[in-house]
Amino acid sequence: MKLLMFCALLITLGGARAQAPDTPIAFLAGRPILSSQVKGSTDQARANRLGEMVVGPAVQAYLAQHRQAWEVTESDIRAYIEAERQHARCRPAEQEAIPPEHKREFARMALSSLKVQRFIYERHGGGRLRFQQMGVEAFDAMQRLILDLERRGAFAIPDPALRERVLGYYLEPRGPLMDDPGFDKALRIEQLFDSPCPAR
Repeated sequence: MKLLMFCALLITLGGARAQAPDTPIAFLAGRPILSSQVKGSTDQARANRLGEMVVGPAVQAYLAQHRQAWEVTESDIRAYIEAERQHARCRPAEQEAIPPEHKREFARMALSSLKVQRFIYERHGGGRLRFQQMGVEAFDAMQRLILDLERRGAFAIPDPALRERVLGYYLEPRGPLMDDPGFDKALRIEQLFDSPCPAR
């Protein structure tokens, strides 16, 4: 009988532990993010996912507040298409790579990324750049923006070790970075293309 009662007690305690409330591991604009909300098969995978849930939305909210400063305009699109035409004038095969009806949408996508990075670069002190698959990133300026958002309470990760895993990409940069080219040269439309046709 005592053994049965002991087993029942263990089951009850185990159930109580299983039903215990989650612990907040981060905050987005003051709203808690619970441990159970963050999925991932490894600690780093969970840290990456937490970054997507906290840091990413904080940056997006900041950019939304300043949309007018980086939004793509018709003038931007015309300039992009003209730069593309100049780039491809000695490369006829490349000229037809993108169907004409898709050129404007492609231009808008490319310019949106470029102008966002240019805005961050100019607003947050310039600095080194990093080449990414989706384009050039204003690495140092993005680091300053993220740390500034953290200081202002846009997001918080109380545990130092977890914070380091989430922000490690910016806290301890790895891989090659390009020196700051200066405000007059960094992240310009013409840099989306290779060098112009060689002189004949």
